[in-house]
Amino acid sequence: MTRRFSRAPAVAAIMALAGLAAQAQAATPVTFQLSWKAQAEFGGYYQALAKGYYAACGVDMTLREGAPGMDPSQLLTAGAVDAAMVPQNDGAMLMNKAGFAARAVLAGVQKAPAILLYHEESGIRKPEDLLGRPILLSASSRASIWPYLKAKYGFRDDQLRAFSGQMATWLADKTAIQQGVVTQDPYRFEAETGKPARFFQLAELGYNPYSAIMVVSQKMIDEKPAVVQCMVSGSRKGWADFMKDPEPAFQAIRKLNPQQTPEVLAYAHRVMRDNGMVVNDGTPYGAGSITEARWKAHFDLLVQTNVLPATFDYRSTFTTRFLEQPLD
Repeated sequence: MTRRFSRAPAVAAIMALAGLAAQAQAATPVTFQLSWKAQAEFGGYYQALAKGYYAACGVDMTLREGAPGMDPSQLLTAGAVDAAMVPQNDGAMLMNKAGFAARAVLAGVQKAPAILLYHEESGIRKPEDLLGRPILLSASSRASIWPYLKAKYGFRDDQLRAFSGQMATWLADKTAIQQGVVTQDPYRFEAETGKPARFFQLAELGYNPYSAIMVVSQKMIDEKPAVVQCMVSGSRKGWADFMKDPEPAFQAIRKLNPQQTPEVLAYAHRVMRDNGMVVNDGTPYGAGSITEARWKAHFDLLVQTNVLPATFDYRSTFTTRFLEQPLD
């Protein structure tokens, strides 16, 4: 008896493999420059990479760590990277003010993590008590946070001191105040001193921009909208997933930055979750949300502190277009 073998399954398998190969070949390489080294505050992006959310929609994503003295905005404007992380809304606005058309397309962190640490022994109990005391701030914080603090509390430039990124200088001066982030520095202080950390969170003082913001050029939006959509949708999935089970991101972060111990990462994640720093009642698109009301509120603050003129077109510095696309 003659047996007949159908070639259909083999042909289908070959076509499927060819399709996968074509999809992989068609993946668009994208470099996203982060503002600092790998850490929990960027967890949603690392989660998206680890879970394959970018690859699934055709983007070969590279998350490039930041370093001291590196400015992601400068790298974006120079064309050295495809996307830049800015720590707050100002970054996107100032790029446009300087003549480079760019838009924020996603905000990973909804509540500003910036804090001002002070010593219990200093006698400080309210923000006004910081007047006249040394305050350690980075160059970027002097350009963003400082004008607001001066305008609201009357702080003076002669209070400013250099910020090294380490706690040693601040720990040695019980009268000093140092910038930090709520997701990391209270834990480090308590672990080192055995004392509870004392700090003011700037979001509670009225300074509450978005953070971990993804910014791309207008040129990229015009020429590669599908790629930008993949970057945004993949990131949103990553952030939502990260808040449920952060371990895939944590594994990637620990490999890149051993200082991010399991304890530090767990503390940061808990703070982000308990404080609604990624998803809360004010996130209409879920993870990654940007709203015009929030964006304008920070713009108004920048106008009040003379960082931007009232005539500046703040609407041209962000878009919700890619957030409006429903997730799969």
